[in-house]
Amino acid sequence: MTKLYSRPAIVVLAASLFFGANSASAQENYRFQQNLEQLQQQEQIDQLQREQQQNQLQQRLDEIQRRPEGQMQRQQQSNDRQQQIDQLQLDRQQNQLRQEQQLNQLREEEQLNQPQRRQQFDQFRREQQLQQLQQQQQIDQLQRQQEKNRLQP
Repeated sequence: MTKLYSRPAIVVLAASLFFGANSASAQENYRFQQNLEQLQQQEQIDQLQREQQQNQLQQRLDEIQRRPEGQMQRQQQSNDRQQQIDQLQLDRQQNQLRQEQQLNQLREEEQLNQPQRRQQFDQFRREQQLQQLQQQQQIDQLQRQQEKNRLQP
């Protein structure tokens, strides 16, 4: 025999399921926002580290150029430092590109998940409405049966 639930219980159940679904969506949005902030913070840290390294290398390069050593040695050291600076700039550009790609990937995943979450929510609502309708039909049928039994001697 099918168990019957009161209308307030059905409403409470549907509301808790509805808010639970919204809570999952909010959690996904929160995680996306956290990932985005984390990427931005890491990008800032990387940028500051690269700038610091570049400044240190530039200071060394300046020191080397001021020393009264042989021209050939100064030129070689200058070339070496310039290569390091160029490599740091290249690394910075590559890191920036990688972070932009990660950010774009996160955004694409978020956009792809939006329709899926909407479909899941719509499906959930349809199932809830169907369940409520079936329960109401059962209630109506039992009420008719009770009324019929009351009228019979």
